[in-house]
Amino acid sequence: MYWRRILRNILANWFNYVVTILIGFTLTPFVISKLGNTGYGVWTLVLSLTGYFGVLDLGIRSSVGRFVARYIALNEERNVNRMISSAFVMLAGGGLLALIATAVLYLTFGRAFTVGSDLESVARTTLVIVGLNVAFAFPMGVFTSLLIAMERFDVITGVTIAGSLTRATLIVLALTHGSGVVALALITLIVGMAEYGAMSVWAKILYRPLKISVASADKIAIKELLTFSSYRFVWIMANQLIFYTSSVVIGLFMTAGDITHYAVAVSIINYGRHIVALVSDTFAPSATRLHALNDLSGLQNLLIAATKVGLLVTLPVCIGFIFLGEQFITLWLGKDFAFSAILLVVLTIPQFTSLSQYVSVQVLTGMAKHKVLAFIALGEGLANLVISVILIQRMGLMGVALGSVFSGVVSTAILIPWYTLHTLRLTVRHYWLASCMRPLISAIPAAAIAYACKAWFKNPSWLVFSVEVCAVSGALALTACFVCFDAEQRMLAVEKAREFLQRRRVPCET
Repeated sequence: MYWRRILRNILANWFNYVVTILIGFTLTPFVISKLGNTGYGVWTLVLSLTGYFGVLDLGIRSSVGRFVARYIALNEERNVNRMISSAFVMLAGGGLLALIATAVLYLTFGRAFTVGSDLESVARTTLVIVGLNVAFAFPMGVFTSLLIAMERFDVITGVTIAGSLTRATLIVLALTHGSGVVALALITLIVGMAEYGAMSVWAKILYRPLKISVASADKIAIKELLTFSSYRFVWIMANQLIFYTSSVVIGLFMTAGDITHYAVAVSIINYGRHIVALVSDTFAPSATRLHALNDLSGLQNLLIAATKVGLLVTLPVCIGFIFLGEQFITLWLGKDFAFSAILLVVLTIPQFTSLSQYVSVQVLTGMAKHKVLAFIALGEGLANLVISVILIQRMGLMGVALGSVFSGVVSTAILIPWYTLHTLRLTVRHYWLASCMRPLISAIPAAAIAYACKAWFKNPSWLVFSVEVCAVSGALALTACFVCFDAEQRMLAVEKAREFLQRRRVPCET
């Protein structure tokens, strides 16, 4: 039964992401054209700096869902409220720390980063607004954690899509009428508050016993959360280094304008990461449930099946980035961003293993076996930082990209797989044959088609590019359908897809 729930959640997440990615790809060139390279670089730099604030929640937001999922499975309503209330109080403190950090950055921004005197005051104001948004998101994040623990990704999808469409509409209106970076920050703050408010309403509707109060928070719950989240904190801190280091390093050693070309390649990589994460995230509650039941065999089967699914999503994404990335960037932003296409190819190299190992991280986190993962990620983040600082002074933007490649490959191709297999008592041979070999075979026709498209179509139109993407994706999907899945699994996928689409059509008919 849990496979049906997982499939429903995957489809809901993908529906959300299709809308989000269409908005992002449509909006980005518009925003760059209105703000200019330097203005967009300032916006990216501010987001990167405030992204580091994520470490201030000490891993609570990503940990509370694990406890709540367990207590919901055991029908322990009191413990659910105890955990949610304790997390809310702790995260409110994290929000306060985020405001203090924003004030410190506000005072030191001009001395640390080169953005130009005409944009310095704009950058400072933007920093304050984005900092407020981050601070608000800390305590309100517990409601999203509850929805995730209940595996109601469909609700999260609905709220997120409504927020994304509203945000995009307001941004277009604001920039069209001459507003700038500050307007983007204000829109992000207002829409973000509305989204979190909607999440809280839905959480109460779907979990009636929910009661959040300071009185319900207790020392035992706080201790449990801190014990579990201490390593999640290390993991989150590491991810801040991995995902936000590049823009900050470029801002320190180069200029805000240089960030834009790198940010274009990174944004495309991040879209690919999100595609895979939308699949991988749905496996964590199931891992928690199986671990609570001491079902090692179930966990092994979950990892194998999840890795297979993760690879089937990862491979077409990475193949597309390598062979069709230049075509896309040229069509999307013009030939002035040709260097971004080169950076994209380089940054894709570690994604083959990084994206496919997302499921391992989710399964191990659901089992509370994330301690070693946290230190592996921290090592990757520190290595990325050190190598990037060294190479940027010799190779510029390419040096920053290579820093990500070197650290990422060691972490996700060697260390994480080894620890995962050791924890779940699986051999490399069994894991490879059961989860990896068939998806890789399925990807051969898709890779051949992508290579042919790159060679034959030098300056394709959007129509031709769309046909190429459909051909590559269709080839892998068709091959995988018969190589990777049996008849029962194919029927289940068709059934859940039909049910999901029928639910989406109902509102339109009424």
